[in-house]
This record gives sequence, structure tokens and C-alpha cells, in this order.
Amino acid sequence: MSENAGAAKDINETQLRREGSIAILTIHNLGRRNALSPNVRLGLNGNLTELMADKSCRAIVITGAGGTFCAGADVAGMKKREGTVDFLGRRASVYEGTSKTVRILVGPKPVVMAVEGAAFGAGFSLAIGGDYTVAADNARMCGAQILRGLCPDGGLYYLLAARCGPGRARELLLSGRVINGIEAEKYGVVHEVVAPGKTLEAAMLAAERFAAVPPLAFALTKSAMINSYHTLEACFRAEQDYQPVVGLSKDHKESVAAFLEKRKPNFIGE
Repeated sequence: MSENAGAAKDINETQLRREGSIAILTIHNLGRRNALSPNVRLGLNGNLTELMADKSCRAIVITGAGGTFCAGADVAGMKKREGTVDFLGRRASVYEGTSKTVRILVGPKPVVMAVEGAAFGAGFSLAIGGDYTVAADNARMCGAQILRGLCPDGGLYYLLAARCGPGRARELLLSGRVINGIEAEKYGVVHEVVAPGKTLEAAMLAAERFAAVPPLAFALTKSAMINSYHTLEACFRAEQDYQPVVGLSKDHKESVAAFLEKRKPNFIGE
């Protein structure tokens, strides 16, 4: 990435700026309450793909402009759907929607969400698709797809159950009930609740904590947590696959040296 620290660049309704090793992506579709228009998706997916491969980026923060995180899919665009049902075509389009963004979010970098205002439908998936979610106490979250006669998408079945357990996830997804930030923290849907207007500040602090962790160990631990937590045997297999890799890494050797020399380590992700 070529952006200077603190500089802003408007790319397809998604603004990107850097503060040191932390990248801040802002959804900027104010006319639609930051709904996930094709341009927003393009901007998110393009920037996230680049950032996940950028060694100078150590953490990513995603937020929304104008006091709203993301109202979800662009409902106005749904009215334009015409013709007969194309099942196979519809399956392909769903795969390329929010699901594609969430697939990128589970990549090797820390991702922190700063949620103000509404996070509905696909915006709810996005809000909990990263590694850490900060929400304003009056934020409003909802698996709203069912209220539009649709099923949850963007991995929301998995993401919500992983956060708050299958019982609570079932209740929220089947009812379309709106919860605020305080309820979301109580249920385990978000990690931290702050006053309105303070989410980005808190998210940056969280991102700094993640950015200080050895990148390779973070990436492999994140992968194991996503793919291997369902059974103990799968967990053991992940340990067998990953521990030899990190045990021979430069970052592990640097951590040991820094500990013995009583200094701060300098991790390089190798």
C-alpha cells in the first residue's frame, strides 16, 4: 500500500487511511446509511485483500461514517429483481456477496470492528466477522434478513453461534430482534461497549494490542481457532501442524532473546 500515515483515499465508497502499522477502513455510503452497495463491497474486498498481504500492515480497523456502521444490504436494489427464479445463478451471487468479504476477514491479520448506530443484516455479519468488536452502548444490531423473507447470509449462522452460542443465536436469527450494545456485550456478541462516539478510539487501542503480537503466531492461531475448535482431535491436529512452524520462526527466537535481554521484541512476521 502506498498511503501515507494519516492520509485518506476514497476508493469505491470505502475510505482508507493508515496510522502507522494500523489501517482504518471506513464505509462511506451516507445516502444509504452505509449499506453494502456493489461499490462498497468492491472497496472493502479490494482493500482488505491488499492489506492482508501487506507486511507493513499489522492490524485493520473497520468502521462506518456518519455514526452508522452498516445498514446491511441495499434494500432499494432488491426491488429491481425481476424474472423467474434462477437457483444456480442466485447461489453464485450469494457466494460473491457478504460471504466473500467475510472470507477475506478470516485472513491472517487482526481485524477490529468499531460499531456505531445500526449493524443490520449483512452489516451484522460484518460487525462480528472480525476478531474483536467494539460497540457503542446505543448501537443497534439485528439479523434482519428474516424480516425481509430471506435467510441470514455472510456466514451469520456460524459467526453469531460462535460468539454467543447456538441457543441465543437461534433466538436472534429466527426473531429478527434488535439488540443494543449493552445487550450484545451481555450475550457475548461484542467484546467491549463504550459511549457513543468513542468506538473508533477504543478499537484503535485494541488494534494496537493485536499489532504487538508476533504476526505468524497470530495468523496460525487465528486459523486454528476458526477451523479446528469443533473437536478436541481437530485441535490436536492443528497443534501438530502449526507448532513446529512457529517453533522454528525468527519471531519465536526474537521473543526468547528479548525476554532474556529484558527488552521489547521486534517481530517481523517470519
